[in-house]
Amino acid sequence: MKISRVTLWALAAMMAAVGTAHAGEIQVDRGAYTLQAEEMGAGPITVVFESGFGQGAGAWKEVVAGLGRDYHSITYARAGLGKSGSDGHPKRIDAHLADLTAVIDTLAPGRRVVLVGHSYGGLLATEFARRHPERLQGLVLVDPATMGQRHAFKQADSARVQADDAQLRAMLPPAMAADYAVLTEQLDAPGAETPRTMPDVPVALLTATQLAAEPLFFEETAAGKALWKAQHALLFSGFTRGSHRYLATGHTLQREDPAAVVAAIQSVSGTLK
Repeated sequence: MKISRVTLWALAAMMAAVGTAHAGEIQVDRGAYTLQAEEMGAGPITVVFESGFGQGAGAWKEVVAGLGRDYHSITYARAGLGKSGSDGHPKRIDAHLADLTAVIDTLAPGRRVVLVGHSYGGLLATEFARRHPERLQGLVLVDPATMGQRHAFKQADSARVQADDAQLRAMLPPAMAADYAVLTEQLDAPGAETPRTMPDVPVALLTATQLAAEPLFFEETAAGKALWKAQHALLFSGFTRGSHRYLATGHTLQREDPAAVVAAIQSVSGTLK
């Protein structure tokens, strides 16, 4: 998973914004907790957004605005983030996928959707597509994390990755640090790097290529960026149709170039003019 200093600043801003009300808010019941989702637009194409690690619905505001009311856009915060509740336990990938399924079933019942995921949300979107391709009209991956990235990073510089992990856990709130520990445990597991069979759905993969002037983590170094791009090339090779674009932005591509994400959504949904 890729976490930049911009993401850490976004975490602070998101936590400061907890409690702010927005139009179109809907609660998704998960039994022990509820997820806070937001809807905008009433168009025939439903677009569901999955944010990066520690980020809420606001991460997509520029893209949602770019789509306008001609699309039905759905954003939400994962358990424990923003105004979404939690059962107090760290969530594994399967649990996050179950929550995503509940959001889609609640707000787009019986409909095929365009699923858009950034960073860790891109990993979740990829895994959802593998398991439920019949639910998707298209898939947009915005500088996504991959199941194999940590194996590649640790093979290149294991000591640096472990040092980055310790630094990051110290910077995160306790609940988020616990989520991060559970996630890295899964990505470090034997076989996590094994290429998966990808579904026959149209995909648009966007890779950010900009190097950090002062790298905070291994992923932001030249060596880390080269491996990140290689991971994306390998991921894209598993799909049978779609596009893979490289953009000269940082990791928060959806904020730095929202028009590129809008165009990718239009491409996989067949509405690009």
